Amino acid sequence: MDKEEIYLPQGTILRDRYEVISVLGTGGFGITYRAVDQLLNCYVAVKEFFPLRWASRNASESAEVKYASDAEGRRLVEQCRRNFRHEAKLLRAVRDVPYIARRRDHFEENETEYIVLNLIQGQTLSAYTKLRGGTLPASEVLSLLSYTFDTLKYLHGMGIIHRDICPGNLMLSEDGVLYLIDFGSATSYDGREELCSEQVFEHKGFEAPESSQPGKQGPWTDIFSLCAMMVYLITGEGIAEARSGRYMEELPQLLMGTALSSRQQNALLHGMNPEIAYRPQNVEQLHRELYGESLTGKDLPEVWDVFYHAGTCIGSRKINQDNFMVDTVFYFKGEDCRQAGNLNCRPEEIHVAAVCDGVGGSNYGELASKAAIQAVIHFVEQQPRRDVLPDRLLEDLLDQINEKILQLCEKIGQTATTLSLFLWQGNRYYAVNIGDSPIFRLRRGKLKRLSTPQTRADLNIMTQRPVQKEDYNTLMEFLGKRGVAGSQMAAFRYGKLQKGDIFLVCSDGVSKKIEESRLKHYLSKKGEKSLPALFKAIARGTENDNYTAVILKF
Repeated sequence: MDKEEIYLPQGTILRDRYEVISVLGTGGFGITYRAVDQLLNCYVAVKEFFPLRWASRNASESAEVKYASDAEGRRLVEQCRRNFRHEAKLLRAVRDVPYIARRRDHFEENETEYIVLNLIQGQTLSAYTKLRGGTLPASEVLSLLSYTFDTLKYLHGMGIIHRDICPGNLMLSEDGVLYLIDFGSATSYDGREELCSEQVFEHKGFEAPESSQPGKQGPWTDIFSLCAMMVYLITGEGIAEARSGRYMEELPQLLMGTALSSRQQNALLHGMNPEIAYRPQNVEQLHRELYGESLTGKDLPEVWDVFYHAGTCIGSRKINQDNFMVDTVFYFKGEDCRQAGNLNCRPEEIHVAAVCDGVGGSNYGELASKAAIQAVIHFVEQQPRRDVLPDRLLEDLLDQINEKILQLCEKIGQTATTLSLFLWQGNRYYAVNIGDSPIFRLRRGKLKRLSTPQTRADLNIMTQRPVQKEDYNTLMEFLGKRGVAGSQMAAFRYGKLQKGDIFLVCSDGVSKKIEESRLKHYLSKKGEKSLPALFKAIARGTENDNYTAVILKF
């Protein structure tokens, strides 16, 4: 049967949500499509279970898949389907690991199954290397694969090994970040039966000597493949007959012709030792040998003593009362209140200050904000300590916020929120803004707004104009879909804290009443005078919305 006849046509709608745009690729066990998530208005990859040898479909007539009718064919199809479901289950377990194609959905339809993943715009490392002439400079390989070290650290910490690390299973995104894909061979090595799999795909030149012996596999198995791949990318030479160990005779001479230091050459030789006991037992050890530093980085976070002053006032409007949270301990709703104190912030702790408000008469702004806060805290917990977060990761965060609130909407009906959320861990801060609740930073006498009250996408949505790619990071732009109210935009900023920094996390009731030049004046006041002075100035107005503010001084 012609492949064109088995592909789902452009415009096919799956699960009343995912619109098929084009075919991304075809393998022996499935077809992957580019699609649009109509609910969250973003591109996704949809992987369809379709074992080419035993499945058929006339897509011009029906989207349903038909399978081989003989007993042996049915047995093999069911075995392949179990492997597909295993991959879906495992992807759900690792969905928050950094630098992977994150699973978004899994469902059955058309007599088959589908896995929905984040779409990584880019090309495989294999294709990229081929375009570069078949090899890459050693410095570039080390730089690119630093992301894969982060991924494997988290996977192995969860008791999971990938078992299929190769250039074809690493996707290089448009912003230069490597993502590990294809978890069809991945398995638990720590005894979790529900994630165990005997399936192994071998790529000659990358598999470890113990690849056919599941009982002997562990993090060291991925370490061997990672090192073998690095040798291949730098030299253009694969490793033949890994099980025999004869490659060890040629490998030192091969590496001597590269720009790798003697220490780095020894690290790769160590990682590719045919004897498991003589390899690094974890990626942290290999990372130290290759890069000369630990995965957590050289700089240790500082311990902060943070003064906070927070309060809320109910103005002339008695609906949509603002709420505020400080350090996830103090919580107030719908009443005038004040709270002040000091927080001792240890390096491993995540601290939170947030201001939230309902939208358009919704009574559930508080719940929507809590869902968003939960997503952001989880995101921060999972991220490696990098000074730069790739754009793709930030898009993932906003997708996770969307998903959290969508799940909430499906349970309780209409809900929307504006939210200014400020988190810090060690010496790093993360500022998330939804809607027009802003965050300001005063540093060395200069005031900077870390959030934007509106964006082009918000304007385009309200005027029913097309939303451009660079505008689509939205929270609930799907007005009217599934009973969800609101059209709030999400923005994300992050950076390093400095001694003397002052942050204002507030509702629009503050920013609309006080000009930024006056905000700088109030925040510059010392001690507990800042917040009372700010609120006193707002109270001079006759028609005041509810307003809430949290001031943090580091």
